[in-house]
Amino acid sequence: MEIVKEKKICIECCPISNMILGYIGDMRNHPTRSLIHSGIPVAISPDDPGFMGYEGVTLDYLYVYLAWDLDIRDLK
Repeated sequence: MEIVKEKKICIECCPISNMILGYIGDMRNHPTRSLIHSGIPVAISPDDPGFMGYEGVTLDYLYVYLAWDLDIRDLK
């Protein structure tokens, strides 16, 4: 993680996909939350829209905003 932070490598996260596929039971415990709060760059992304049944990032942003105690600065 130190190398990722030092080199400013952005980690992509698909939170709703992770929840639908059962990788995470509670969005509040998603590991990306700690990455954000540790200063590691993160991109919140949707997964395959054909498989997931929705398009865009609005739903992902809403879920993480509420579950990860983020503010507007965090979302930017």
